[in-house]
Amino acid sequence: MALFFSKTNKLLEMIDGYLGKVTECMEQAQKTLFIYIEKGSCEEFDGLVTKTHMAESRSDDLRREIEISLYEKALIPESRGDILGLLEAVDQIPNKAESVAFQIQTEALRIPDEFKLELGKIINVNFDIFEDIKRGIRAVFKDIGKVRDITNEIDKKESSSDSMERDLIKKLFSSNIDIGEKILLKELIIEIGSISDRAENTADRLNIMAVKRLI
Repeated sequence: MALFFSKTNKLLEMIDGYLGKVTECMEQAQKTLFIYIEKGSCEEFDGLVTKTHMAESRSDDLRREIEISLYEKALIPESRGDILGLLEAVDQIPNKAESVAFQIQTEALRIPDEFKLELGKIINVNFDIFEDIKRGIRAVFKDIGKVRDITNEIDKKESSSDSMERDLIKKLFSSNIDIGEKILLKELIIEIGSISDRAENTADRLNIMAVKRLI
């Protein structure tokens, strides 16, 4: 029993380090998008894109270290598959955040003033949801009874994001801007919204892990 808890604590320590790096990536990416909304393409924006990429790469390195440790050090082998699946699901969240930053940089999108407020709200919902993911991951190891409530919150925020996306896209296509701009901005809105989709996928993983532990 002591060995089990020792292995679990070691794993949690590694996962906490990984989540810290993912948080850094998400915060950099969120800041990157808001700088672009405020200032457009500029040196500060490009620097933040680079910082986002570096943070995402560091989180990838830590994730791989955890995966190797799960095999080489036989950390709680009975849950290995679930943990690997969870890490893969979490990894999709910073990947998408980084992808959105690169998309804006590559396409040099113009964000009309009339859409900035609503776009900012969508960004906040999709990036802030990662705090719930972190709480859910810690709960699945330490307080299994809280997992369902946390994942329900994630589902609500994902649904809220979907609603805001639809409203903004409707407003976008009723505007007088160029059709090409409309299409690119629609794609951007959908891509930002897919961050919370990935968070919901991770929440599904957490629910499965919680059910298995309760059986």
